[in-house]
Amino acid sequence: MPSIEYLPPELLSYILELACLEKSPAQTQTAAVLGGVSKLWRAVAFSTPSIWTSFQVSQNLDPRTLEAALLRSRGLLVDIHADDKSMKLKAAQEQLNALAGHSTRWRNVEVSHPDALVLLAKSIPLLLPNLGSLSVKTGSQRLPPVLMSFYSPEYSTEPDISLEWKDRVYPSLRCLDLCDIELKPRETEHFLGFLEAHSTLETLALRDVWELDAYIPSRTVELPHLKELQLRGIPSSEILRSVKAPNLQKLILEKSSQLRYWTPVDINSNYATAIDVTLIRFSTDPDALLNVLRAVPLASEVKLVSKDLRLRYSFCTESILLQHKLHLLTSLHIQGVASLSQLKAVAESNKETLTEVKVHCLDLGLPEQSSSKDYSDRDEALRWLKGQETFKFDVDHSLDAFGDCYQSHADQ
Repeated sequence: MPSIEYLPPELLSYILELACLEKSPAQTQTAAVLGGVSKLWRAVAFSTPSIWTSFQVSQNLDPRTLEAALLRSRGLLVDIHADDKSMKLKAAQEQLNALAGHSTRWRNVEVSHPDALVLLAKSIPLLLPNLGSLSVKTGSQRLPPVLMSFYSPEYSTEPDISLEWKDRVYPSLRCLDLCDIELKPRETEHFLGFLEAHSTLETLALRDVWELDAYIPSRTVELPHLKELQLRGIPSSEILRSVKAPNLQKLILEKSSQLRYWTPVDINSNYATAIDVTLIRFSTDPDALLNVLRAVPLASEVKLVSKDLRLRYSFCTESILLQHKLHLLTSLHIQGVASLSQLKAVAESNKETLTEVKVHCLDLGLPEQSSSKDYSDRDEALRWLKGQETFKFDVDHSLDAFGDCYQSHADQ
């Protein structure tokens, strides 16, 4: 490699940095490989601290090699990624424990593992002064212990694990993402206290962290810096009162599939500034949909998603949007439209502000396969929507109850 050997060390260092960044999060492993090319590359790689700042916990990594890589980073903040789902729990713990000696430099931590709950409880330190982002996901939803014992007789329940939210201190935390990390009833108050103590949060995502009959405290935590909030798998409407975000911009809410009866709650001041709103599984519950839409008067980008199209006869999205007008609505995306005629009425009532309408429609089949009885109204509505010049109209087909696409509508 004569041409590369004559490169100035500064330029070679920059090239190695770009190569390692491209292989992120396995950045340090890539740096070690590149350092073995030649003596020059080794010297340049070892003197470039920025390529030793991203560590991927993996199955075949020797924990003893981590200390040397940490020293080469020369005090820079580091990112930790434990996302090898096939990795044994013990090996993951050993590597995280090896990295914990430099936990004051942890900047971003991502754990995606079937035993993420155990790793969070036992291998993520309680004090991380420079932690900016924490993402913990089990990777796949687990069955309840009772069902696990039924399907797998050799299954043994793990000892009761406490996540010790009341003792966790992450003063620089800006992003928290928890998925399938169960909030036990006795820890719910402590978790809300954790959120209150970390009011600098800008992004909060809680997905499937509650049990169906979870204990929901009546208190409300205010997060003044929060810009994005995701609450998914909500088993009770009371959860919406837990967080108040006076400067929220993006809101994503998903009802649990087990939540059958919605009790309206007063959340008019919790999410009033949200402009980007996504609601999942709200399309068949008029009380729930109306409750949330009233709480987001500034919403301009609205996405309504239906996951169970077998309930299409109870869809209420279009009728609720007619009943409660969003005066700043510019972009509307509905997955699961049951009536094109009603969709046309919604578009007409918001024509002054709308710039985009995107729908996945149940009513696009040939007449003998359509859920609509008045085919002429449907066809006229579709022609009207396609002919508008003030907003962009995009239509696609929803899946039926058997997972098949409805046949394309033939324009008349």
